Amino acid sequence: MKKTMSLAIIAIFILSLVPFAFAEEGSDATRIRAETMVREEVKDDVSKTRTEIRAKAEDRRKANLERVNVLREEHRAKIEALDSERLDKVSNLSRDRLQKIAELDKRQIERLAALDIKHLDKIADLKKERLEKISKLSEEKLERLAKLEKEKLEKIADLSDAEVEKVAVLGRARLKELAEKDSARLKAELRALKVVKVKNAEDLDRRDIPEARLVQLRERFEKEKEEFNEARDELKDARDKLKEARDKKDEKATLEHAKDYVVHTADALIKHLEKIKSKIQESENIVAETEAKIVAEIDAQIAEVNQIKTDVQAATTKEQVKEAAKKLHEKWRRLKHLVRLYAERVVSARVEGLVNRGIVLEKRLDNVLAKAKEKGIEVDVSAEISQFSEKIAGAKDKYQQAQAKLSAVLDLKAGNATEEQIKAAADEAKALLKEARDAIKEAHDILKTIVKKIKEADPKAEVSAEVEVEVAQEESATAAMAETTQTTTETSAALT
Repeated sequence: MKKTMSLAIIAIFILSLVPFAFAEEGSDATRIRAETMVREEVKDDVSKTRTEIRAKAEDRRKANLERVNVLREEHRAKIEALDSERLDKVSNLSRDRLQKIAELDKRQIERLAALDIKHLDKIADLKKERLEKISKLSEEKLERLAKLEKEKLEKIADLSDAEVEKVAVLGRARLKELAEKDSARLKAELRALKVVKVKNAEDLDRRDIPEARLVQLRERFEKEKEEFNEARDELKDARDKLKEARDKKDEKATLEHAKDYVVHTADALIKHLEKIKSKIQESENIVAETEAKIVAEIDAQIAEVNQIKTDVQAATTKEQVKEAAKKLHEKWRRLKHLVRLYAERVVSARVEGLVNRGIVLEKRLDNVLAKAKEKGIEVDVSAEISQFSEKIAGAKDKYQQAQAKLSAVLDLKAGNATEEQIKAAADEAKALLKEARDAIKEAHDILKTIVKKIKEADPKAEVSAEVEVEVAQEESATAAMAETTQTTTETSAALT
């Protein structure tokens, strides 16, 4: 077909040159005769070439059919029904492998024959029972498993039908990882997975928060953010007035401004905690149980700060103000790392959301490539999609590590975890989440290359189209991750 098209293009090119070749040669009649002669010659050549191509194709098909004559009639009929391209691949298998393939049902044979010859030969070499199980998979899943090494493929094929289906849903990186494990470990990890059908990453959210509630929480956050900024400005004014009173050695004014300064410090800290609480509550990637635990702890801390605020407002002596200020300072010394812990918890929720987008997108890309293949369009992006999958899997691993460190301290309860434990967890989580975000950025760069190649090969491809895909999700996962904020730094600066 490609050769025929090439000849047709050449013919058009030659014909386009005819008027120039004969422009100076004489009459229109001469030119027309010359054009007609060239046209007839090209037509004859094209016709001859087509005849030759058809003849060769027919000879090849006859040869392929002769090779399948070794099969019993009922098996041979299924192989002979394949189109020429698939027949060509299947008929070139060894006799034993051909026989095993032919004993499958018609649809299984068609799915296997859609694989490239290297992968087809590898799968056809499986034992009959394994081959039967693997060939029940869809073409997309079958192609993904076929890329595994034979030893790993055999391990997968020894699983139950349900387990094989679950494995085949995994992304490339996760599939590669699990295939490395021994059978017992593989089965154990598969039990912790569930297959879900989704149209977008939001379908993988840990919590379904009503839209009205989300709007309310986001409005509240913006209000608290504004109030925090006001509290910080008032704190600065209070600090300046306190300094001025001290410089003037006005003891009465110093006492009043000292009280005012401690009160505004407490207000700034409360507003900061309220901001973090709103972010925790609006995060759809923090499970309800964890959200409730963190919110309860934040509320307890707010109550303690409010008590200090009440004490300083009731103070009548310099010593009482100093005592209240000391309590607030100790509270902040402990809280500043705990606040970072909560903030990183929010960051981790956003990262999980980004990872989920990557997981869904990989499956969408598979869908796009499958549709292109149906149209006879091959897009060579296998290596790039594998790289994309690895980056997303790497980001997932990092945020899960970060979450584990955060949860370990949060599970101790803020009151029982040491300052060193809280700080270490916050520092380690921050570093891990940065690595996760870097991996996601690299995945995005790879994605741009993938999309470009797909669009070049198939301009009508809808890469961003929302289609239902299957993904495997950890049933016990409780991760969480959202956008980082500068509130911790801001509060720290305000209180120093």
